[in-house]
Amino acid sequence: MLNRIIIFSALLLSAVPSFAQKKDSNTLFPVRQNGKWGYIDRKGTLLIPPQFDEAWDFSEGLAYVKAGTRRGIIDSRGKTVIDLQQVDFAGRFSEGLAPAQTGGASPRWGFIDRNGRLVINPQFDAVEDFHEGLAVVMVNRKYGFIDKKGRVIVAPQFDKAFDFFEGLALVVSNNRFGFINKTGKIVIAPQFYNAFHFSEGLANVKVGEQYGYIDKTGKTVIAPQFYYAGTFAGGLAPVIVANKFGYINKTGDMMISPQFDWSGGFTEDLAVIKAGKKCGYIDRSGALRIPPQFDNAGNFSEGIAKVSIGGKQGYIDKSGNFIWPPSR
Repeated sequence: MLNRIIIFSALLLSAVPSFAQKKDSNTLFPVRQNGKWGYIDRKGTLLIPPQFDEAWDFSEGLAYVKAGTRRGIIDSRGKTVIDLQQVDFAGRFSEGLAPAQTGGASPRWGFIDRNGRLVINPQFDAVEDFHEGLAVVMVNRKYGFIDKKGRVIVAPQFDKAFDFFEGLALVVSNNRFGFINKTGKIVIAPQFYNAFHFSEGLANVKVGEQYGYIDKTGKTVIAPQFYYAGTFAGGLAPVIVANKFGYINKTGDMMISPQFDWSGGFTEDLAVIKAGKKCGYIDRSGALRIPPQFDNAGNFSEGIAKVSIGGKQGYIDKSGNFIWPPSR
Protein backbone atom coordinates (compact mmCIF):
# COMPACT_ATOMS: atom_id res chain seq x y z
CA MET A 1 0.00 0.00 0.00
CA LEU A 2 1.17 3.49 -0.72
CA ASN A 3 1.71 5.02 2.67
CA ARG A 4 1.82 8.80 2.54
CA ILE A 5 3.61 10.16 5.56
CA ILE A 6 1.76 13.21 6.77
CA ILE A 7 3.12 13.52 10.20
CA PHE A 8 6.09 13.08 12.41
CA SER A 9 8.21 9.99 12.04
CA ALA A 10 8.58 7.81 15.08
CA LEU A 11 11.97 7.08 16.56
CA LEU A 12 13.15 4.06 14.63
CA LEU A 13 16.03 2.10 16.07
CA SER A 14 15.66 -0.82 13.71
CA ALA A 15 16.77 -1.09 10.13
CA VAL A 16 13.82 -3.29 9.22
CA PRO A 17 10.65 -1.41 8.21
CA SER A 18 7.32 -2.74 9.38
CA PHE A 19 4.04 -3.10 7.57
CA ALA A 20 2.12 -3.18 10.81
CA GLN A 21 -0.73 -0.82 11.59
CA LYS A 22 -3.46 -1.23 14.12
CA LYS A 23 -6.60 -2.47 12.40
CA ASP A 24 -10.21 -2.75 13.41
CA SER A 25 -12.00 -5.98 14.18
CA ASN A 26 -13.40 -7.61 11.05
CA THR A 27 -11.67 -5.04 8.89
CA LEU A 28 -10.53 -5.37 5.29
CA PHE A 29 -6.96 -5.46 4.03
CA PRO A 30 -5.55 -3.71 0.92
CA VAL A 31 -4.16 -5.86 -1.88
CA ARG A 32 -2.66 -4.96 -5.24
CA GLN A 33 -3.44 -6.78 -8.45
CA ASN A 34 -2.33 -5.72 -11.93
CA GLY A 35 -1.36 -2.30 -10.65
CA LYS A 36 -4.67 -1.53 -8.90
CA TRP A 37 -5.70 -1.74 -5.26
CA GLY A 38 -8.69 -3.51 -3.76
CA TYR A 39 -9.51 -5.16 -0.43
CA ILE A 40 -9.76 -8.69 0.98
CA ASP A 41 -11.15 -10.02 4.24
CA ARG A 42 -9.08 -12.02 6.72
CA LYS A 43 -9.87 -15.25 4.83
CA GLY A 44 -8.42 -13.86 1.62
CA THR A 45 -11.76 -13.33 -0.11
CA LEU A 46 -11.69 -10.37 -2.48
CA LEU A 47 -14.57 -8.15 -1.36
CA ILE A 48 -13.70 -4.86 -3.06
CA PRO A 49 -12.29 -5.42 -6.57
CA PRO A 50 -8.97 -3.75 -7.46
CA GLN A 51 -9.83 -0.33 -8.87
CA PHE A 52 -7.87 2.26 -6.90
CA ASP A 53 -4.51 3.90 -7.57
CA GLU A 54 -4.00 4.33 -3.82
CA ALA A 55 -5.62 2.50 -0.93
CA TRP A 56 -4.95 2.97 2.77
CA ASP A 57 -5.60 0.55 5.61
CA PHE A 58 -9.07 0.64 7.14
CA SER A 59 -9.37 2.54 10.40
CA GLU A 60 -12.60 2.77 12.36
CA GLY A 61 -14.43 1.20 9.42
CA LEU A 62 -13.21 3.72 6.83
CA ALA A 63 -10.30 3.94 4.38
CA TYR A 64 -8.80 6.63 2.14
CA VAL A 65 -8.64 5.78 -1.58
CA LYS A 66 -7.71 7.53 -4.80
CA ALA A 67 -8.68 6.67 -8.37
CA GLY A 68 -7.41 9.06 -11.02
CA THR A 69 -8.24 12.54 -9.82
CA ARG A 70 -11.02 11.36 -7.51
CA ARG A 71 -10.24 11.01 -3.82
CA GLY A 72 -12.52 9.84 -1.10
CA ILE A 73 -13.22 7.77 1.98
CA ILE A 74 -14.90 4.40 1.50
CA ASP A 75 -16.66 2.05 3.89
CA SER A 76 -16.26 -1.72 4.06
CA ARG A 77 -18.73 -2.17 1.19
CA GLY A 78 -16.51 -0.10 -1.06
CA LYS A 79 -19.04 2.73 -1.10
CA THR A 80 -17.68 6.29 -1.10
CA VAL A 81 -19.07 7.86 2.06
CA ILE A 82 -16.93 11.03 1.94
CA ASP A 83 -16.15 12.62 -1.41
CA LEU A 84 -13.15 14.79 -0.62
CA GLN A 85 -13.90 18.16 -2.16
CA GLN A 86 -13.06 20.58 0.65
CA VAL A 87 -9.62 19.16 1.32
CA ASP A 88 -6.61 18.03 -0.70
CA PHE A 89 -5.98 14.93 1.37
CA ALA A 90 -7.31 13.08 4.43
CA GLY A 91 -5.51 10.55 6.63
CA ARG A 92 -6.68 7.68 8.80
CA PHE A 93 -9.52 8.04 11.29
CA SER A 94 -8.69 7.87 14.97
CA GLU A 95 -11.17 8.57 17.74
CA GLY A 96 -13.69 9.77 15.15
CA LEU A 97 -11.49 12.35 13.41
CA ALA A 98 -9.01 12.26 10.53
CA PRO A 99 -6.21 14.69 9.64
CA ALA A 100 -7.09 16.81 6.60
CA GLN A 101 -4.83 18.94 4.43
CA THR A 102 -5.66 22.05 2.42
CA GLY A 103 -3.58 24.77 0.84
CA GLY A 104 -1.88 22.96 -2.01
CA ALA A 105 1.78 23.97 -2.17
CA SER A 106 1.49 25.66 1.23
CA PRO A 107 -0.36 22.95 3.16
CA ARG A 108 -2.23 23.52 6.36
CA TRP A 109 -3.67 20.78 8.51
CA GLY A 110 -6.92 20.38 10.40
CA PHE A 111 -9.40 17.54 11.01
CA ILE A 112 -12.59 16.20 9.45
CA ASP A 113 -15.28 14.11 11.13
CA ARG A 114 -16.89 10.94 9.78
CA ASN A 115 -19.30 13.03 7.71
CA GLY A 116 -16.43 14.79 5.96
CA ARG A 117 -17.03 18.10 7.75
CA LEU A 118 -14.04 20.23 8.69
CA VAL A 119 -14.50 20.36 12.45
CA ILE A 120 -11.02 21.72 13.21
CA ASN A 121 -10.01 24.32 10.64
CA PRO A 122 -6.72 23.80 8.80
CA GLN A 123 -4.29 25.99 10.73
CA PHE A 124 -1.35 23.80 11.71
CA ASP A 125 1.91 23.07 9.93
CA ALA A 126 1.55 19.37 10.73
CA VAL A 127 -0.62 17.11 12.86
CA GLU A 128 -0.74 13.60 14.28
CA ASP A 129 -3.74 11.30 14.78
CA PHE A 130 -5.75 11.66 17.98
CA HIS A 131 -4.64 9.35 20.75
CA GLU A 132 -6.10 9.29 24.25
CA GLY A 133 -8.17 12.37 23.40
CA LEU A 134 -5.32 14.63 22.26
CA ALA A 135 -3.41 15.15 19.02
CA VAL A 136 0.09 16.45 18.41
CA VAL A 137 0.25 19.63 16.31
CA MET A 138 3.16 21.64 14.98
CA VAL A 139 3.26 25.43 14.70
CA ASN A 140 6.43 27.26 13.65
CA ARG A 141 8.46 24.09 14.21
CA LYS A 142 7.28 23.70 17.78
CA TYR A 143 5.03 20.91 19.00
CA GLY A 144 2.06 20.90 21.34
CA PHE A 145 -1.35 19.25 21.75
CA ILE A 146 -4.99 20.04 20.95
CA ASP A 147 -8.23 18.39 22.01
CA LYS A 148 -11.03 17.22 19.70
CA LYS A 149 -12.63 20.66 19.73
CA GLY A 150 -9.43 22.18 18.39
CA ARG A 151 -8.55 23.86 21.68
CA VAL A 152 -4.86 24.15 22.46
CA ILE A 153 -4.29 22.10 25.63
CA VAL A 154 -0.50 22.14 25.62
CA ALA A 155 0.98 25.14 23.82
CA PRO A 156 3.50 24.35 21.06
CA GLN A 157 6.82 24.60 22.88
CA PHE A 158 8.70 21.34 22.37
CA ASP A 159 11.27 20.46 19.73
CA LYS A 160 9.28 17.26 19.18
CA ALA A 161 6.29 15.60 20.80
CA PHE A 162 4.72 12.17 20.41
CA ASP A 163 1.34 10.57 21.16
CA PHE A 164 0.07 9.97 24.67
CA PHE A 165 0.38 6.42 25.93
CA GLU A 166 -0.87 5.41 29.35
CA GLY A 167 -1.45 9.07 30.22
CA LEU A 168 2.04 10.34 29.41
CA ALA A 169 3.58 11.75 26.25
CA LEU A 170 7.20 11.71 25.14
CA VAL A 171 8.62 15.17 24.39
CA VAL A 172 12.00 16.52 23.32
CA SER A 173 13.66 19.71 24.52
CA ASN A 174 17.26 20.66 23.79
CA ASN A 175 17.92 17.20 22.34
CA ARG A 176 16.83 15.44 25.54
CA PHE A 177 13.78 13.23 25.98
CA GLY A 178 11.29 13.41 28.85
CA PHE A 179 7.58 13.00 29.57
CA ILE A 180 4.59 15.27 30.23
CA ASN A 181 1.07 14.64 31.50
CA LYS A 182 -2.13 15.80 29.79
CA THR A 183 -1.98 19.25 31.36
CA GLY A 184 1.46 19.78 29.86
CA LYS A 185 3.24 19.42 33.18
CA ILE A 186 6.67 17.84 32.92
CA VAL A 187 6.56 14.74 35.12
CA ILE A 188 9.87 13.22 34.01
CA ALA A 189 12.40 15.89 33.09
CA PRO A 190 14.01 15.75 29.64
CA GLN A 191 17.29 14.01 30.42
CA PHE A 192 17.55 10.97 28.18
CA TYR A 193 19.49 10.68 24.93
CA ASN A 194 16.58 8.72 23.45
CA ALA A 195 13.32 7.23 24.69
CA PHE A 196 10.13 5.52 23.60
CA HIS A 197 6.55 5.70 24.86
CA PHE A 198 5.26 3.88 27.93
CA SER A 199 3.93 0.37 27.46
CA GLU A 200 2.77 -1.89 30.27
CA GLY A 201 3.94 0.71 32.77
CA LEU A 202 7.53 0.94 31.55
CA ALA A 203 9.40 3.08 29.03
CA ASN A 204 12.70 2.25 27.38
CA VAL A 205 15.21 5.08 27.70
CA LYS A 206 18.81 5.69 26.68
CA VAL A 207 21.27 6.78 29.35
CA GLY A 208 24.73 7.42 27.99
CA GLU A 209 25.30 4.68 25.43
CA GLN A 210 22.93 2.07 26.87
CA TYR A 211 19.21 1.45 27.19
CA GLY A 212 17.22 0.52 30.26
CA TYR A 213 13.67 1.03 31.57
CA ILE A 214 11.93 3.49 33.87
CA ASP A 215 8.51 3.55 35.53
CA LYS A 216 6.07 6.47 35.43
CA THR A 217 7.79 8.22 38.33
CA GLY A 218 11.07 8.20 36.41
CA LYS A 219 12.56 5.55 38.67
CA THR A 220 14.96 3.12 37.01
CA VAL A 221 13.40 -0.37 37.01
CA ILE A 222 15.83 -2.15 34.69
CA ALA A 223 19.31 -0.65 34.72
CA PRO A 224 20.76 0.65 31.43
CA GLN A 225 22.75 -2.27 30.03
CA PHE A 226 21.53 -2.90 26.48
CA TYR A 227 22.76 -1.58 23.16
CA TYR A 228 19.08 -1.34 22.22
CA ALA A 229 15.83 -2.03 24.06
CA GLY A 230 12.30 -2.07 22.63
CA THR A 231 8.88 -1.54 24.16
CA PHE A 232 7.13 -4.23 26.18
CA ALA A 233 4.26 -6.21 24.68
CA GLY A 234 2.72 -9.15 26.49
CA GLY A 235 5.39 -8.97 29.17
CA LEU A 236 8.35 -9.29 26.78
CA ALA A 237 10.60 -6.73 25.09
CA PRO A 238 13.32 -7.12 22.45
CA VAL A 239 16.88 -6.16 23.42
CA ILE A 240 20.31 -6.33 21.81
CA VAL A 241 23.14 -8.14 23.58
CA ALA A 242 26.42 -8.84 21.77
CA ASN A 243 24.94 -7.69 18.46
CA LYS A 244 22.02 -10.15 18.62
CA PHE A 245 18.36 -9.66 19.49
CA GLY A 246 16.69 -11.54 22.32
CA TYR A 247 13.84 -10.86 24.78
CA ILE A 248 13.65 -9.92 28.44
CA ASN A 249 10.77 -9.89 30.92
CA LYS A 250 9.76 -6.94 33.08
CA THR A 251 12.30 -7.77 35.77
CA GLY A 252 15.11 -7.77 33.21
CA ASP A 253 15.57 -11.54 33.04
CA MET A 254 16.54 -12.92 29.63
CA MET A 255 13.64 -15.11 28.47
CA ILE A 256 14.65 -15.73 24.84
CA SER A 257 18.40 -15.80 24.33
CA PRO A 258 19.96 -13.27 21.93
CA GLN A 259 20.20 -15.06 18.58
CA PHE A 260 18.39 -13.00 15.93
CA ASP A 261 19.68 -10.35 13.55
CA TRP A 262 16.55 -8.29 14.28
CA SER A 263 13.32 -8.81 16.18
CA GLY A 264 10.10 -6.92 16.83
CA GLY A 265 7.47 -6.89 19.55
CA PHE A 266 4.94 -9.66 20.09
CA THR A 267 1.42 -9.30 18.70
CA GLU A 268 -1.08 -12.14 18.88
CA ASP A 269 1.68 -14.24 20.51
CA LEU A 270 4.02 -14.07 17.50
CA ALA A 271 6.94 -11.75 16.75
CA VAL A 272 8.82 -10.96 13.56
CA ILE A 273 12.47 -11.99 13.61
CA LYS A 274 15.20 -11.63 11.02
CA ALA A 275 17.88 -14.22 10.32
CA GLY A 276 20.36 -13.08 7.72
CA LYS A 277 18.31 -11.19 5.14
CA LYS A 278 15.03 -13.03 5.64
CA CYS A 279 12.14 -12.54 8.06
CA GLY A 280 10.10 -15.18 9.88
CA TYR A 281 8.15 -15.53 13.14
CA ILE A 282 8.74 -16.97 16.61
CA ASP A 283 6.33 -17.71 19.45
CA ARG A 284 6.68 -16.53 23.06
CA SER A 285 8.89 -19.47 23.96
CA GLY A 286 11.36 -18.44 21.26
CA ALA A 287 10.45 -21.41 19.05
CA LEU A 288 10.46 -20.76 15.32
CA ARG A 289 6.88 -20.93 14.07
CA ILE A 290 7.29 -19.62 10.51
CA PRO A 291 10.79 -20.03 9.01
CA PRO A 292 12.60 -16.94 7.70
CA GLN A 293 11.66 -16.66 4.03
CA PHE A 294 10.25 -13.16 3.52
CA ASP A 295 12.05 -9.99 2.47
CA ASN A 296 9.87 -8.06 4.89
CA ALA A 297 7.12 -8.95 7.32
CA GLY A 298 4.57 -7.17 9.48
CA ASN A 299 2.87 -7.92 12.77
CA PHE A 300 -0.14 -10.21 12.90
CA SER A 301 -3.57 -8.61 13.09
CA GLU A 302 -6.76 -10.67 13.22
CA GLY A 303 -4.71 -13.77 12.51
CA ILE A 304 -3.00 -12.58 9.32
CA ALA A 305 0.16 -10.63 8.49
CA LYS A 306 1.39 -8.73 5.46
CA VAL A 307 4.68 -9.97 3.97
CA SER A 308 6.74 -9.21 0.89
CA ILE A 309 8.84 -11.35 -1.44
CA GLY A 310 10.69 -9.92 -4.42
CA GLY A 311 8.89 -6.60 -4.25
CA LYS A 312 5.47 -8.28 -4.18
CA GLN A 313 3.13 -8.12 -1.18
CA GLY A 314 0.82 -10.80 0.14
CA TYR A 315 -0.80 -12.05 3.36
CA ILE A 316 -0.14 -15.17 5.41
CA ASP A 317 -1.98 -16.90 8.25
CA LYS A 318 -0.35 -18.09 11.47
CA SER A 319 0.67 -21.35 9.83
CA GLY A 320 2.67 -19.41 7.26
CA ASN A 321 0.25 -20.27 4.47
CA PHE A 322 -0.65 -17.55 1.98
CA ILE A 323 -4.27 -16.42 2.07
CA TRP A 324 -3.33 -13.93 -0.66
CA PRO A 325 -0.25 -14.73 -2.77
CA PRO A 326 2.37 -12.01 -3.33
CA SER A 327 1.26 -9.70 -6.13
CA ARG A 328 1.90 -6.19 -7.40
